[in-house]
Amino acid sequence: MKGELLSSTDAAAFGAKASFVEAVANFANPGSGEIAKKLAKIHQCDIFDVPTAGDAFASALGCVAAGKRTFIPASSPLSQDVFSAPFMRLPFVVANVARSLHSAKSDHSAAMLLRDAGYLMFFPEGNQELHDTIIQAYRVAEDQKVLLPSIVNIDGIPNFSEGVQPATDAAVKGFLPKFRSARLDAKNPLHFNVNSEKYYELKLQQQKAMDNAIDLLKKTDEKWKQKFRRSYGIVERFMMEDAETVIVIMGYHSSTAKAAVKKMREAGKKVGVLRIRVFRPWPAKLVNEALANVKKVLVFDQAVSIGTGSILAAHLKRLCSSLISMGKYPSEKDFIDAVARVEKSGHDLRLWL
Repeated sequence: MKGELLSSTDAAAFGAKASFVEAVANFANPGSGEIAKKLAKIHQCDIFDVPTAGDAFASALGCVAAGKRTFIPASSPLSQDVFSAPFMRLPFVVANVARSLHSAKSDHSAAMLLRDAGYLMFFPEGNQELHDTIIQAYRVAEDQKVLLPSIVNIDGIPNFSEGVQPATDAAVKGFLPKFRSARLDAKNPLHFNVNSEKYYELKLQQQKAMDNAIDLLKKTDEKWKQKFRRSYGIVERFMMEDAETVIVIMGYHSSTAKAAVKKMREAGKKVGVLRIRVFRPWPAKLVNEALANVKKVLVFDQAVSIGTGSILAAHLKRLCSSLISMGKYPSEKDFIDAVARVEKSGHDLRLWL
């Protein structure tokens, strides 16, 4: 692909720039701090450092409530304010450099703790998609039918570089409407009370907003394709027309899985990939349709719910009998060997990266 050679953190910064963000709450984490540094060089906006990750989210709530389009570079985003944001219906976008709960290892564990909080959750495959998804996330999240924050996950190596075509300001202006929020106004007072007596009613409204997001995500991707000649979908089917065995996966490892499937196809094996791009809202109908006629399903997960097992496999409702921990960035050979094991076994295998 022609374009600028950008790392994943740089691609996220260019995505925020193209979204015309006005406020950036930055906790200088070793992973996500590079996003803010790059953004400061390419975009004029209010970038301010805070002492903790929780403070970044607390500050973002105030910025959005004051009517500013807000962006957060993050890694392991966990605090009370993180969980309050969806309930308060304050939309912002988080570019999350993935890490585990206990170390700097790149997996989905920390992000997965937000799966029930009310965030729109995206798992792009590469840097161009990362850049594009940040802009798309603002369009969907800020829609009056949604008004939920978004998290866009970066689970590749932060300095992994690819050719990226950054969107121009002129092109995005025709795609991304100006941010309009319920501004704080002394003449028309508002409150964002997470302890409201209407708590259950408000939670139902969150669910309705998430349901609304599915249709908006489809329409947004279609409009993006018309304008930029790129489309990603909510899920991606790769070589699945006649596939008997399918690898289900999310994020940057999807590229390696696709390369392995190409080799297996050359060897006559009917294997395909189902990539989940949007994890929340969960695209149940699209996933069920894609796997309706498949004989074997391999779930490559990057997070485990202790006591339950693979999170992604649980969503597929195809419970597997064993868990294999790879503990590394998988190679094409790893994917090919896993398919061979499944084909020889009488049951599906669940793989945790």
